[in-house]
Amino acid sequence: MPIDTNKVRRLLKEFKFKCLFIDELGWNRCNNSYDVSIDSRNFILQSVAEKHGMIALLCSPLSNGNIPDYAVRRKIERQTAKSVHEHIIIYTDANRTTQIWQWVKREAGKPTACREHPYHSNQPGDSLIQKLQEIAFGL
Repeated sequence: MPIDTNKVRRLLKEFKFKCLFIDELGWNRCNNSYDVSIDSRNFILQSVAEKHGMIALLCSPLSNGNIPDYAVRRKIERQTAKSVHEHIIIYTDANRTTQIWQWVKREAGKPTACREHPYHSNQPGDSLIQKLQEIAFGL
């Protein structure tokens, strides 16, 4: 299903993830939240949408407004995998200028491979949009 690149670019810049996944990528509504405790800090992961058992989650920023560092993000991902095996986690800062999209490729007999894609609101986001094209669903 071809996506409207200009609309997707606008939704990314505006941090409108539900509209992005549901209206543009063809995912389904999902309203679950997950509390994850890492190193005595609590993170709330709010579901954005789901499709075929895959859930897109939005992670709250740290109390200082920043995105957790890579080591903490990996711990969040591993903890989340205990509740939701297949998922994408979107980390955002409180100023709504930066996003980090994280997903893990799991293959039998192989170690998990963590993939991350940073996006800054001043960028066009073409490489992220290309990746999102691959997870878009038609009717």
